[in-house]
Amino acid sequence: MNTELTTPINSNPIQIGKILCVSAIVTTLLAVGLGFVYIKNQQFAIGEQIRQTERKIQQVRAENDVLLAKVTELTSRPALQARVKSGYIAVVNITGDKIARLTPPAQATEAGTLRTAFNEVGRQ
Repeated sequence: MNTELTTPINSNPIQIGKILCVSAIVTTLLAVGLGFVYIKNQQFAIGEQIRQTERKIQQVRAENDVLLAKVTELTSRPALQARVKSGYIAVVNITGDKIARLTPPAQATEAGTLRTAFNEVGRQ
């Protein structure tokens, strides 16, 4: 018998093709997973920015409504009359000679109607 121990040449071959294939698949899956996480983080950040902008818009609209109500209140007839009575606003009567007219005053027709505007067809 042959008592020599001979190791076969290909006793434990490394299959490099399979290792490269598996590592390529794993690398691709890792890249896709990281890309997915990155996109989700971007969506969340943009969503937060949109929510903050919408809150600011609502706040500005509420402030605008408050200011419009205040303007309406201050320009109302009773408020203006109260300011005139308190002397804060001085009111002077305007006489006819102080009014500047760009066109001569319109005259009423025989029927009693006053036409302040007319077109070229009506002129003929």
